[in-house]
Amino acid sequence: MSHLYHATPYDISASGFYFSTHEEYAAKAATHCNAYGQHVEEYEIQFIDGEHPELFEALGINQANLADWFEHFEDMDNDDAVVAIYLITDRDLAINEIIRSLNDVMLFHGTVVEYAEDYLDQSGMLDQIPEAIRRYIDVEAFARDLVLGGDVTAFEVDGTSYVVEAH
Repeated sequence: MSHLYHATPYDISASGFYFSTHEEYAAKAATHCNAYGQHVEEYEIQFIDGEHPELFEALGINQANLADWFEHFEDMDNDDAVVAIYLITDRDLAINEIIRSLNDVMLFHGTVVEYAEDYLDQSGMLDQIPEAIRRYIDVEAFARDLVLGGDVTAFEVDGTSYVVEAH
């Protein structure tokens, strides 16, 4: 998918420009001048179109880290982008730490209750309990305790629920 960004100058006597790659941004910024012929140096970088606008926003992309965006984040698959958002918002990691930590996070697609149900099913714990007693197990309370105890973190990205296990 093609991505589109806009460099909006802080200099009000200059107009901005659109770009799709870091090379295109660098070439246009190097020759960009305001209405008085002076070189424009500072821009606000805006996400216009493409994938992962939430990640772009969470990373706080600007001129200083724009190269990192293009090198590491722009073409991420969806799961890695969601994990990166989690690492920024929940763990407050810096960009270089995010890249190193992507593979350390186990991502579950669904709500914390669905995670708890899956956990109980996969662990085999319920198999040890007679069927007549299983219906009295409060999975919602178990899920709530997992969150409150810090065992998992539940969050949403673009209306989709995810859960990660705490490390």
